[in-house]
Amino acid sequence: MAAEIRIFLQTLFLVSSSLCFCFTIRNSIPNGFFKFLLILPFFFLFLYIPLQFQTIHLQGSIGFFIGWLASFKLLLFAFGKGPLCCSAASSSLRRFLAVGSLPIEIPDHEPPKDRSNPGPVLPLSFSAKLGFLILTIIAINFKNHFHPNAYLIFLCLVIYFLLEILIGSASALVKATLGVELLPYFDEPYLSDSLQDFWGRRWNLMTSRILRLSVYDPCRKLTVGVVGRRPAAILALTATFAVSGLMHELIYFYMGRLAPTWEVTCFFLLHGVCLAAEMAIKSGVGGRFRLPGVVSVPLTIGFVVTTSFWLFFPQFLRFKADVRMFEEHAALGAFVKSVMADLITQFKFISFQVK
Repeated sequence: MAAEIRIFLQTLFLVSSSLCFCFTIRNSIPNGFFKFLLILPFFFLFLYIPLQFQTIHLQGSIGFFIGWLASFKLLLFAFGKGPLCCSAASSSLRRFLAVGSLPIEIPDHEPPKDRSNPGPVLPLSFSAKLGFLILTIIAINFKNHFHPNAYLIFLCLVIYFLLEILIGSASALVKATLGVELLPYFDEPYLSDSLQDFWGRRWNLMTSRILRLSVYDPCRKLTVGVVGRRPAAILALTATFAVSGLMHELIYFYMGRLAPTWEVTCFFLLHGVCLAAEMAIKSGVGGRFRLPGVVSVPLTIGFVVTTSFWLFFPQFLRFKADVRMFEEHAALGAFVKSVMADLITQFKFISFQVK
């Protein structure tokens, strides 16, 4: 635990120093290839940083926040795009550091508040999600009493609620310290009534925005003059899901140190193909037919969960991520208990000396 804290502090210094350099050149170096060459060493540094950690929680979170999101933000920054280039984020070093190192994005304008399709049930509050996370973690401790598929459903819930709590807490801290509004990261994905709704409007929204800028838009621009507008959109969509799959493979490598089996990439490619088919069907019927929410929501979530069982979780379970997570929870509890015991002992000793 002490070694992980030391590595975390080193990471904090390296990431902050890298982003400070980027902040200093944001206006003095023109956007383009030269700025890209200047930033490229930091891109590779951010990819390397998660390999230093040994605990799966930090391997996964640092791999996602720094190895994936922050590195892609730097690439976009080199060409004058992405979260680091908006006026709200680049107006001060504190905001620039927060946006560069955390899974947050400051909007240039006030984000819309209302949704046209809220779904058949009400969204859950932050406290309710925290409560469900605790209950789900407790339930997983009795996994031997559940059907294997039920256990995988609990894992789905743990991953979602854990991300919601982690990112929600980081967002709340940034809002309190910087006094800014942030774009949402999730928008109640369990209310999705289509794959387009799930991937485009509700799940992992900042990652979707980054992938659109870094993969979808360039691919579509490069191919539209060759294959036409609609095929170019399909090719760009497929490339976007392929890159997402590859980055998930990288995060799995950070956590498991095992050679990729490409199941996760196949998961995202499958969803990319199905999303393209769904959009083609919608375009064909022209909005004349739409399933009610009580039917479309279970179908959508059921498809996401079922394909996760098939392609997303096998590699996750292969390096025993769930077992290691609970071992680390126990180790953290023992570490905190030891530190508290030492503090109490020192307090009693000081009190005795005073008397």
